[in-house]
Parts: sequence; structure tokens; C-alpha cells
Amino acid sequence: MKNKFFILVLLISFGFLTSVQAQKNVRLQGNVSGLGTVMVYLKKTDNANSRPVIVDSTRAVDGKFTFSRSIPEIDFYNVVAAGLPGQVQFIWDGDLTLEGTRDAFRESEIKGSPLTDSWLKFQNEVDRPYRNVLMDLYNDRQRSTGDTAIANRVAREEKRLKAEQNQKVAAHIKANPDSQLSLYLLNWYWNQFPKTEARAMYDKLSSSFKSHTLAKRLQNQLK
Repeated sequence: MKNKFFILVLLISFGFLTSVQAQKNVRLQGNVSGLGTVMVYLKKTDNANSRPVIVDSTRAVDGKFTFSRSIPEIDFYNVVAAGLPGQVQFIWDGDLTLEGTRDAFRESEIKGSPLTDSWLKFQNEVDRPYRNVLMDLYNDRQRSTGDTAIANRVAREEKRLKAEQNQKVAAHIKANPDSQLSLYLLNWYWNQFPKTEARAMYDKLSSSFKSHTLAKRLQNQLK
């Protein structure tokens, strides 16, 4: 009994117990109507070098498949089905389900992920409207090649829209320091802000995120 207690103390002192507890067992169950029997791949981006890697694969049977993993940290993942364009991206923060159809695979719905819901809400309310208006402006400029007045108007509107979007991003990060989505937003947008402002936003994020691999990379960028 004394030996077991001694080993436990050693594990705690060297951080091994913390490392084990940091692992999170999660499951993703997919049900894609019409998908049939094809290979399905689970991918994620390596936060150290930004390279996409395949972390697992399985074969769907009648459109159904399952991924079960022990993940070291909550992060973004992608599901890709062989022979189909696009991917389904989500934040893996618990046991999730993926539901969709073969013909609209990339629009499959992820259920059970509060962080994915927050990310999609941000996209719909802040990111997508900006991109849609910007695309319309670029189309106006393309149709009026050589028209200086239109080119100048597009440039002014682009600058205004970007400033407006950055304000919304900063406001979201500052208002939600305890949401991991704020860490992702800062990672995507930090170079749109003065480095001192970006660093201040990073410093105010929850300390629980500072050990995330993405946070360590961001911290080096903000030095």
C-alpha cells in the first residue's frame, strides 16, 4: 500500500497524472443518407506547422460510421468522405453526431458541440456577411475595369468593412475570454490588430487555454 502511495506521489510530481487526466475520450457518430460504403477520413491541422494530417480512417457501412478517440485537447477536426467534394469541419468538444446526405455532404450538421455552434453563429453573423458584400464589390470592379471612380469606391468600402469586422472580432474576444472560440478568433485575426492590442487580448484569455498548442504558437507570434 505504501509503495502504491509513493508511486502516486511520483506521478503527480512529474506531471504524468495531469497529462493522463487531460486526455478526453470522445466519439463522433456519422449518419449520411446515400453515402453507401466508402472510406471516411478524420483530419486535423497540426497547430505547430499548419499542415493538415489524417489522424484516423474508417469505412462507412450504409452511410454510417464512427470515430472514437482519446484526444489531448479540444480542437478543430475535419471529416472527408472518399469521392465527395468538400469537408465537414467541427470543434471536437464532446460526443457528437454528424447527420447529412451524400448530395450535400459538406453541409452536414454537427450536433452536440456548443463550441461548433458558437463558431457557426460567428460565421453567419460576422464573417459570411463581410465576404458576401466584398464579393459583390469585387464583381462591380471587375465589370467596370478601368473606371477609377468605381475602383476607389471599392477600395474605400473594403477598408470600412474590414475595420467594422475587426471591431466585431475584438468585441467578441473581449466579451468572451472564457470561450475557446476567442482563442481561435485571435489566432485567425491577430495580425489585423496592432501587436500590443492583440497581446492584451491574449493576456486576458482564460489561463486554462494557455497550455493549448495553438495558444503556445500564438504566444510566440505575439512576442
